Amino acid sequence: MSIKSIASRGEKIIGDPREYQLELFEIAKTKNTIAVLDTGSGKTLIACLLIRHMIEKELESRAAGNHPRVSFFLVHSVTLVFQQAAVLRCNVDARIGEYCGNMGAGDWKKETWDDVLGKQQVIVMTADILYGCLVHAFIKMQDINLLCFDEAHHAKKKHSYARIIKDFYLAEPENTRPKIFGMTASPVGSRADAAHAAADLEKLLHSQIATTSDLALLQGSISRPEEAVTAYPRLKPKFRTDLCQKLHKTYGELDCFSKIFAFAELAASELGPWCADFLWKFALSETQARKLERRTERKLEAQPDIESIARIEKEILHLQEAADIVRKYKIPPPSADASHLSTKTLLLHAYLKEIYSVKTKAKCIIFVSRRYTATVLAELFKRLEIEHLRIGILVGSFARPGVADANFSFREQMVTLSKFRQGKLNCLIATSVAEEGLDIPDCSLIIRFDLYRTMIQYVQSRGRARSSVSKYIHMLERGNCSHLEILNEVRNSEKIMRDFCCSLPADRILDPAGPEEPSVTDNPEELYHIEPGTGAKLTMTSSMTILSRYSQRLPQEDNEPLQPLFTIRHVPEGFVSEVTLPTLSVVQHIEGAPMPTKMAAKRSASFVACLELRRKGQLDENLMPKSRSKRHPKMANAHLALDIYNSNVYPRRGKPDFWKVDTPLLELWFNILSLSNPAGMASEIQPICLITRNKLPPIPTFTVYSDKGVESELILLQLSKSLRASPDTLKKLCQFTHRLFLDLFNKTFELTLDTVPYWIAPIKDSNFNEDSLPENTLDWKLLEEVSFGADIFWDDNYPVENLIGRFLIDRRQRSRRFIVLGHHPTLKSTDPYPPSYECPPGIIDIQDYSYNATIPESEPVLIAERLLHRLSYLSAPDSKWVTTDNRAVISPSAFSISSIPSKVIHMAMIFPSFITRIDSYLHAWEICGRLGIEIDVGVALEAITKDSDNTHEHGSAQVSFQRGMGNNYERLEFLGDCFLKLATSLGLYISYHADDEFELHVKRMILVCNKYLFSKAIEMKIPEYIQSTGFSRRTWYPEMKLLIGKGTAQHNASKEAASHRLADKSISDVCEALIGAALIDRGLDGATQMVTAILGTPEHTQKVWADYYNSYTKPAYQLLESSPAQIKFAQDIEKLVKYKFKHPRLLVSAFTHPSLPFSWDRIPSYQRLEFLGDAVLDLVCVRYIFQKYPHADPQWLTEHKMAMVSNKFLGMVSVEMGFHRKLRRMGASLDHAIRDYEVDIQEAKANSNGAVDFWTSLKPPPKALSDVLEAFIGAVFVDSGFQYSIVEGLIDTFILPYFVDMTVFDNFAGQHPTTYISRRMTDLQCGSWGFESQQCTTGDMTYILTAIVVHSEIFSYGSGASVKAARIEASLAAMKKLEEPEGLKQLKDFCNCAEVREKRIKEKENNEKIK
Repeated sequence: MSIKSIASRGEKIIGDPREYQLELFEIAKTKNTIAVLDTGSGKTLIACLLIRHMIEKELESRAAGNHPRVSFFLVHSVTLVFQQAAVLRCNVDARIGEYCGNMGAGDWKKETWDDVLGKQQVIVMTADILYGCLVHAFIKMQDINLLCFDEAHHAKKKHSYARIIKDFYLAEPENTRPKIFGMTASPVGSRADAAHAAADLEKLLHSQIATTSDLALLQGSISRPEEAVTAYPRLKPKFRTDLCQKLHKTYGELDCFSKIFAFAELAASELGPWCADFLWKFALSETQARKLERRTERKLEAQPDIESIARIEKEILHLQEAADIVRKYKIPPPSADASHLSTKTLLLHAYLKEIYSVKTKAKCIIFVSRRYTATVLAELFKRLEIEHLRIGILVGSFARPGVADANFSFREQMVTLSKFRQGKLNCLIATSVAEEGLDIPDCSLIIRFDLYRTMIQYVQSRGRARSSVSKYIHMLERGNCSHLEILNEVRNSEKIMRDFCCSLPADRILDPAGPEEPSVTDNPEELYHIEPGTGAKLTMTSSMTILSRYSQRLPQEDNEPLQPLFTIRHVPEGFVSEVTLPTLSVVQHIEGAPMPTKMAAKRSASFVACLELRRKGQLDENLMPKSRSKRHPKMANAHLALDIYNSNVYPRRGKPDFWKVDTPLLELWFNILSLSNPAGMASEIQPICLITRNKLPPIPTFTVYSDKGVESELILLQLSKSLRASPDTLKKLCQFTHRLFLDLFNKTFELTLDTVPYWIAPIKDSNFNEDSLPENTLDWKLLEEVSFGADIFWDDNYPVENLIGRFLIDRRQRSRRFIVLGHHPTLKSTDPYPPSYECPPGIIDIQDYSYNATIPESEPVLIAERLLHRLSYLSAPDSKWVTTDNRAVISPSAFSISSIPSKVIHMAMIFPSFITRIDSYLHAWEICGRLGIEIDVGVALEAITKDSDNTHEHGSAQVSFQRGMGNNYERLEFLGDCFLKLATSLGLYISYHADDEFELHVKRMILVCNKYLFSKAIEMKIPEYIQSTGFSRRTWYPEMKLLIGKGTAQHNASKEAASHRLADKSISDVCEALIGAALIDRGLDGATQMVTAILGTPEHTQKVWADYYNSYTKPAYQLLESSPAQIKFAQDIEKLVKYKFKHPRLLVSAFTHPSLPFSWDRIPSYQRLEFLGDAVLDLVCVRYIFQKYPHADPQWLTEHKMAMVSNKFLGMVSVEMGFHRKLRRMGASLDHAIRDYEVDIQEAKANSNGAVDFWTSLKPPPKALSDVLEAFIGAVFVDSGFQYSIVEGLIDTFILPYFVDMTVFDNFAGQHPTTYISRRMTDLQCGSWGFESQQCTTGDMTYILTAIVVHSEIFSYGSGASVKAARIEASLAAMKKLEEPEGLKQLKDFCNCAEVREKRIKEKENNEKIK
């Protein structure tokens, strides 16, 4: 198989080698241990676990008053100090310091080191620095609780590792010696006998090797690469190129050039002439030449005599001359042939060209032995321009004296590795620095361009090829016996090492099974379970296979391995195993029974886990995993969804029960109607009074609009005292109300005390307040005049001036009504109708317009305002009303003169609108009363207002929109939905302690789903109260018998119950809106009461917010005494957030990832707290954005809320708060992801110029980061006794500062799939597209299928439990298609909008030219 085919295979993500790590960790806890495991097997993670353990023990020791001690992590190079410190910070929540000679640490005094020991819990340093501190007694062995030796094979002879042990460790009494943990890929660091070297290392480090006898133990964790030996033709002997000869002729004797000449001659042979010449270009480049000059100048300090000075000055002059020669020398572009390259380099070029000539995800490392080789080869391949090759170099931090070479800083190494990990580089040319220590991503190809010299170099470099399809290539020179000897020697040494490992005692071999077990046939008592329906049999043996299959079917989170993790511990009866399943498993941690062997313990745990999975419905009756797309499937609640298009006819309440006349009249309640802007409504207007039998609930102000569109607030002043009216007063009130209805509305009702629901009365034109006495407000004089006055008719004796301001009604057509504005003395009724006044066609003269048959000559002509037939003042008038000139000229004899003044009439004109809105308020008041909660009727009405047929379809164009109804329920539904989520989450959290997050989620889905809310609404008859129609001319009247007036028979006929058609979804939406209304008006207590009233379930019986906490029983783990480490953990968090935890173990739970074995601390993972914290966070953010943007529509609110609670944002905040360092977790893949994300944040922030939205450009973070932040919020909420304000304060401090201006995130909101696709279609100029949805049923599952239809063709589709969810899925599918050329082409094939538009433009241009 070719290299190309191997490297281009799909990569399998390497899982975490966790099981053996945990076992080795358990061994290291009890005795000094040297972990011998292959490169990449996670030895450092074992060290992290051990350091965590030692820190916890140290805190307990200090709490007991013992001498403080610190853990030391020793490395043998400066580069690894910073590398390993970064790894430890990512995995260990502790104060970690790093120290090396470059920092001047070798010159520090005792006071400085005392300060270091006092501040740090873990110290990473070079062994040389620690040895120096021990020599000078700045640090003593008794100050150390753990010595970790990285690359422990260096512990030999005079190495600092060995000297620390020999000179100081052995001299320390055994009871105060620190624990030792060594790490190496091989105990053999040189070409020595493996067995003897291993025994020597054990003896020197006073430790025992623990390893695996067979790599099969690591299967699924580390993949050993396929190895291939390839030979290149023999190289030419070393020689000098023309450039080299030219330089050697003049400068060959100079010391400063000696090593460069030697390298150049070797390069000509090994790399090729072009590479040798380029070496001179690099070595004598301006930067490198200056380094050589400085190095030469430093010799003057050691040789200050005159002769030496002259010689060195001459060398510097020659350096400058040589650099000038090289600078002027023209090196041609390289070509891949023998004239420029060696056979060795040509073979390497062939490999790279085969792999990287096509697009590939392959990652490759080329190992070389010299830095200059790495530099020159990298420049060569950049110039050879292989299309998809992105090459970089990785070399050590320091160059040897006398060599002009690359000097890589640690930061440059980290940047290079980060680019390699992210794919910005896909090939590294590296020296031995890449063999050990550095955290390098798994590679699919390793090429040993220069051979290793020792077995450990071979093992370590091979360990970089950890991909499941990786290959390791040994490049040997054909006919070179020494190369074959080295290859055979390292392979033989490795075999000896493996044999040695196999010979170790059983307790030091990471054997998954332990001693050999009897076969199944020898163990007839093995536990089993038989499924009664199918006969499927679960045994302890088969359970491991079933469990593994179940794990592999789970969705993956944060690239974790989809396999069970077994943790084994010793007990008196033998072994007990705990199995930890992947994060998204319904079952997380299960412990088996004690068993005599490790394998039996694993089987026991697997058996119990399978039974639990079957109980929870995760395995079917055949013990097969049930098909699932993700932990909380998008379709999991599909059977709970409502069909958005399903609607039914429901009874609709006509008049509120408030108006029912079913009790004796005892007292009257006065409600004065006035306007905030009376002049905007009419030139003269006077408040009127609505008098009711019962006291109205508080009525808010609302807006009305004049005929010209002027806004004014209609104010209802409700007097606090009632009036016990006399029969005479009641009679006068009835007569005034009768006259008003007759004159203004042309209706005569049967007004009796037994039938009238309310009265309208005039009031004095003066200021009143709610404490005014009712009897002092009435205009008794006008009431008297109207009550006893009959119709008034004009005659010659009626003074003209008395007509000004009077209200006139046409005697023959009473719908014609006028208010007299003035007298026109020059006109007569027989004059032609003035053209300056509008009049109907066919009108000849003023008399004709006034419908007068015979007119006395003395009859005056009046200028009047005709009252329009506009009764609804609840919405702005149409333009026809605004532009209509309603002035007229009339003669009075054809009219009756109303006894009610025009200023009262002007106010009474608004009464139909007013009473319509009052009826709506009363409906809202009555449904709230039915639910047992009293809330502001204004916000309650908004919650039950449905102003179009499709109000429930957020973001869609409204169908049959009803004007003048006020705000609809959409915004309140958005708010109520969020509180309902929190209320049900809380109710379930406190009721079901044993349920995990998945079970809580399922139970919550049932409670908050539209189907359940719909059913509860039907039970409570909520549809009857929903306001679905606006103002009606026919229904605003009181329910009394109509005696005279238009539509009398229809009005008095026995009426069928009113009804309206409502979508099922609208009904469930109103339930959520009512919860939102209660939250706004009554806060958390009111919303809690409303949820209880609507849900009516045993899980939610709370009446006020405090009832949640009063019903909560703290779990046992929370109440146990906290360890010193847990207390310290809580103290660290307190310093950050300024909140003191009463229960540190609860906080620890919030930071415990599901991957951590439960048996370690007996503290559950953060998942339940995350479930709760997510709901609390949602509500705080939603209330913030709801209040900050009172006029934003629900679509906008939803899209911008997504920014506040997105995993991308929360992950960033989690890192900014340092939570990523405190997350207690297991898993190398998660560690890498977190570390990379932290680097991304730092870079994005540095380049943001202070912009708060810098995080929007980041890639999605590991989900664990957002999870831990939500869990922390949940923990604070629980620990504080469910004090919402405390959590609100934390969110105000750490989250809301990013959202002072939400419009900053308009672009982020635009990334919402449906918003994005709408904008994309606009950009593509498509005007004929849309969403089409229909309800589908598969088996017992009902769901919505939505398609994006472009010009009647389906472009994409998606399904979901609701239309919203299905639209998102369809939009995501469309987005994915539009990213590909084929998808864009398909859309253009469907859509010809752009062509049509262009054609029309051209036609228009042509027509204009013709004109």
